[in-house]
Amino acid sequence: MEENSRKRIGERVRELRLMKGLTKQKLARLTNISSASVTRMEAGRHSVGIDTLAKIAAVLDSSLEIVEDGILRVEDRIWDSERERILVQLKNIRIEKNLRQHKFADMLGIACCNMSLIESAKRSTGTEIVAHIAELLNCRLEIVTNYERRAMTVKKIKNSRELSQEELDFLRRNHKKPISFLGEKLERSEIDIKSNLQRLKLRLREENGEQTVRWVEKRLGESKL
Repeated sequence: MEENSRKRIGERVRELRLMKGLTKQKLARLTNISSASVTRMEAGRHSVGIDTLAKIAAVLDSSLEIVEDGILRVEDRIWDSERERILVQLKNIRIEKNLRQHKFADMLGIACCNMSLIESAKRSTGTEIVAHIAELLNCRLEIVTNYERRAMTVKKIKNSRELSQEELDFLRRNHKKPISFLGEKLERSEIDIKSNLQRLKLRLREENGEQTVRWVEKRLGESKL
């Protein structure tokens, strides 16, 4: 499976490079990698990092995308890196499919701690493992041209950083319950639940502090009478 994905991506890079009229040497120079690496990658014998592949895609007037059933996934967020964009999308797909991180790590044959590092985009990740993750989730890592991107139906993922008032009220009532429970009930990703929960807990702490101050002031006032 991994070898097939590596070969497919390599063939795609070669196809787009030839369409742009670039030599391997020119592509290597523009992306700051060796021409030998380009040759091995196009032949499916070498897996570059996801950051490098994103850079190659950009040079070829294309973008690295997750495609699910022929539909492009787009999330309304500002990303620190292309690696984070891709890996967080894959993490959200895993959560949508109700696959626990430790179970999915077993499917990949890696330790859960390594799975956590991959999904948080905290370290450089090879294209091979990312393509493997995508295939296990029944989607694909693709290099998509700007023309293809416009032609694809876009699946916009709800940016759940902005919760409705009803959802915020539910979170307030149940903030002590597990994140997995909250995510399932609200149909929101683990990332979004965590970010909203953090803000909510800070607000609750502030409110409780103010209530304590008001209680003390009230007691002091009564003692003066």
